[in-house]
Amino acid sequence: MILKRVLLLPLFAGLIIINGCGSTKKTASASGNKPTSKQEEENRIKATYMYFDAMKEKLVGNPEKAAEQFALVLRTDPKNHAAMYELASIYSDGKRYADALFFSKQAADLSPDNEWYQLLLADSYENNGKAAEAGVIFHKLAKEHPDRLDYQFQEAETFLMQNKLPEAIKLYDQIEEKMGISRDLTSQKQRLYLKLGNIKAAANEIEKLIATDPQNIEYYTMLVDLYSANNMKEETMKTITRMQAIDPENPTISLALAEQYRANGQKAESFEQLKKAFSSKMLSPDVKIRILTSYFPLVQNDSEMMGQAMELSKRMSETHPQEAAAQAVYGDFLSINRDYAKARDQYRLSLVIDKQNLQAWQQLMLVESDLQDYVSMEKESEEALGLFADQSVLYLFNGIAKIQNKKYEEAAKTLLSGSKMVVDNDAQLIEFYSNLGDVYNKLKRYEDSDKYYDKGLKLDPSNANILNNWAYYLSLRKVDLEKAAEMSKKSNELIPNNPSNEDTYAWVLFVQGKYVDAKVWIEKALEHGGSTNGTILEHYGDVLFKLGNIDSAVSKWKEAKATGDHSEQIDKKISDKKFYE
Repeated sequence: MILKRVLLLPLFAGLIIINGCGSTKKTASASGNKPTSKQEEENRIKATYMYFDAMKEKLVGNPEKAAEQFALVLRTDPKNHAAMYELASIYSDGKRYADALFFSKQAADLSPDNEWYQLLLADSYENNGKAAEAGVIFHKLAKEHPDRLDYQFQEAETFLMQNKLPEAIKLYDQIEEKMGISRDLTSQKQRLYLKLGNIKAAANEIEKLIATDPQNIEYYTMLVDLYSANNMKEETMKTITRMQAIDPENPTISLALAEQYRANGQKAESFEQLKKAFSSKMLSPDVKIRILTSYFPLVQNDSEMMGQAMELSKRMSETHPQEAAAQAVYGDFLSINRDYAKARDQYRLSLVIDKQNLQAWQQLMLVESDLQDYVSMEKESEEALGLFADQSVLYLFNGIAKIQNKKYEEAAKTLLSGSKMVVDNDAQLIEFYSNLGDVYNKLKRYEDSDKYYDKGLKLDPSNANILNNWAYYLSLRKVDLEKAAEMSKKSNELIPNNPSNEDTYAWVLFVQGKYVDAKVWIEKALEHGGSTNGTILEHYGDVLFKLGNIDSAVSKWKEAKATGDHSEQIDKKISDKKFYE
């Protein structure tokens, strides 16, 4: 990588020290003019004091006031190039590039030998799109300071700005003669030759680099990448063979071969080389993770890619047992593959190594939610909160776990605290409001429950989860049934064929006394996956009872009881063959 010029502006770069306080000896002023009268001498001294006042403002971080003061200096002493320089630097920092160019040119014209003035002028030219003019300055500076290679680099940059690639390459060659061959310079010249379409010249640059250290595998890798990117298969394989002769066990060779086999359609051979590379401790976890990242968009609908990702991430975790990221990435693929128990083990292992990984904590909470292990989810989310007390998402996980563990008062407190920490994240805020609506309903604080459901719907009127839950709880309370019906109907339109939403709508209709319509919707819920859900089966029995099908109702109640998910009235319903609320 070529060094980027950073313009350093010394605080007093343009100031020529004048006589000390109390001295009457006349010396050269910052303007470069010798005073010819008492008035001019007084103006010069006045300008000097004003200059220092301006510098004070600049030093304490008041650029606008400093600019005003420097402007006053120039009104008193119009040829004060030091003030011009400082004014130009302030305008440059403020992106007033045209003004910066005007004053930097004035300063450089008055004091052409001042190196800092020339640098600021070059910078101003570049900021105004005048790369050629900047290049002239750097060329001059490079000649005056032959030991300063940075001026040659800066001149080369001006050629790049003008798209004069051959001129830039020629200048880099001159730099190379002085400083020797380096990877950064070689890479830059290689890129320029490729832009010019000269692959052979680009390869020759890398060969020159290889000649400086023939045992360095990384240099050969650069050549392999060049040939591979340009579909030069024969040259690629020849270079890989050279690499094998130097270090046959180097995993970089396996990666290069894997890419070549992949390009040739040899999938099995390619994967074998990847496995070999991932089993090597010589290949860093960072490189392996970058490769695995490319699998994420492929594994969802491709079992072969999922199998490869699982194998490679497993090998990485085993090869680097003390690398937290290696364990977490394996956990990610296990989670995608719905192997939640093993994924949890990996995230926990990752967190043993590095507890400061917030993302690993979040993933752990998610898989525990999938496992419905809310006891562990509560405990570990509290541990995470001890490390990341300002992370709202951890409050959300902890609140949800507490709800599931029937700690409703604690859940409400946690969720309220977390909701106040959400910043610019409406989706997360909706989750807080939805769960607050749920927990306040459990606490029979119905006014608060309705308030938070309503706040959630104001942020997202089409949130099917809130629409469904609020409608169901209203139906249980037997209030606002028309509103409940509208919300439940809308939730089914948003997410059709969802058995939970269909059951809610059926129950709202049931409470409204619309038993025939309720039967239609409860049967939809059963058809779409609710046939093993105890609550849906019990509701079906309730509907059938109201329609006069007593025996069928009892049969469904018995099915509901067998699931273990039912109301407290289920035994009484069955024994008495009667509906109880």
